[in-house]
Amino acid sequence: MLHFWTANRRTFQPPFTVGFQPIQTLGLSLLIVRKKHFALLLALPFLMAYSSGSQALAGEVVFSDDFESGVLAERWEGINSTRPEGLGFETRAEYVHSGKRSLRLTAHENGGNASVAQVTRWFMPGYDRLYFRWYAMFAVDFDQGNLMHWTFIGGSRTDNKWSAFGTAGLRPGGADFFTTMLEPWRNWGEYPPPGALHFYTNYPDMTQAPDGNYWGNHFDPQKPFLPDRGRWYCFEVMVKLNTPGSRDGEQAFWIDGEKILHADSIRWRDSEVLKLNAFWFGVYIHKAVRDNTCWYDDLIISTDYIGPENGERQGDGK
Repeated sequence: MLHFWTANRRTFQPPFTVGFQPIQTLGLSLLIVRKKHFALLLALPFLMAYSSGSQALAGEVVFSDDFESGVLAERWEGINSTRPEGLGFETRAEYVHSGKRSLRLTAHENGGNASVAQVTRWFMPGYDRLYFRWYAMFAVDFDQGNLMHWTFIGGSRTDNKWSAFGTAGLRPGGADFFTTMLEPWRNWGEYPPPGALHFYTNYPDMTQAPDGNYWGNHFDPQKPFLPDRGRWYCFEVMVKLNTPGSRDGEQAFWIDGEKILHADSIRWRDSEVLKLNAFWFGVYIHKAVRDNTCWYDDLIISTDYIGPENGERQGDGK
């Protein structure tokens, strides 16, 4: 059964629970870096064997970045941080998963106010099912306090890439937007930092919070997964959109090739005008009283399951 943190109840299948979290976010400003012929690059997804370890992939690669280029603006359209030094390339070997560089994002101390470091990529007009695979490591002293956001997957209208942004506290109407984020959750101090991983999701059937807003509903595994700080993990997320008029949408995530959560019967949309078409890496801390850093590497976005680079995968990724 899905357990909403209100008086309302709905019956679904295990193995996950859903609740809301009163967090106000996604009203983030983005510095857009425009490059000549960038629209052409967005329109040319390609088939390839991933360069890091020559990993052969079954699906179409929509986007990939191993951060070896040394120029963020060549691969990312939106770049934003509270301080200029909050994001950049990391070259110290202990903070690089493969190759010579990784992406470093630091949400700096900001006097208890919100702080962010973020890079965004759009792939318009979008897709109906995608897999997002990356490696990440939280700093050994990472401690966000209670509230943060981490990795964002968005569905905007095909005629307006911004429709999924600036939507904190709103319930999607079925033809305007949907969002989901994989992020760690401290549950008000129950879990040690960075917390237990779950989805924080805005979708048309979501539950309203007591304050009248529609903060993201939680999709939590029955058994919490708590990543260690100072260790690289392979993260993979799948989102499958529903057929308009049906509740056959899905979302799932894997850690190091092990499936942690698979939720189905989701209504993401009521119209084909919504597609999967936005992704960001971000460290967004709601009350930043200290610096918090995360490193990212070896991102692939594909139409089929990817799995860890060592080829170890459980099942077929479905």
